[in-house]
Amino acid sequence: MFENEMEESLSGTIKISDVSYDALRAFVNYLYTAEACLDEQMGCDLLVLAEKYQVKHLKTYCETFMVSKLNWENALLSFAFANQHNAKNLLDSALSIIMDNMDKLS
Repeated sequence: MFENEMEESLSGTIKISDVSYDALRAFVNYLYTAEACLDEQMGCDLLVLAEKYQVKHLKTYCETFMVSKLNWENALLSFAFANQHNAKNLLDSALSIIMDNMDKLS
């Protein structure tokens, strides 16, 4: 990115447009402090960033938080999210809740 004649190397600036300012700020803060204040939305946002930039310990932290918030109402969405972002622990936990509550799907 900073090598050759790419825009980033010439300007010294990286543009990251696929994430909110708050999520990016929390991500950078985590890189410096190893601390993050999570709610459901921030957990999702940081998990996506952690996967994209391969910050495994943050991804695990977010996944653990999201598993703790799982319930029947959010299990299907969490399953889809986990599948999309390779979050195996969240995927398995959401699937378990879905399987345990199959009778509610009818």
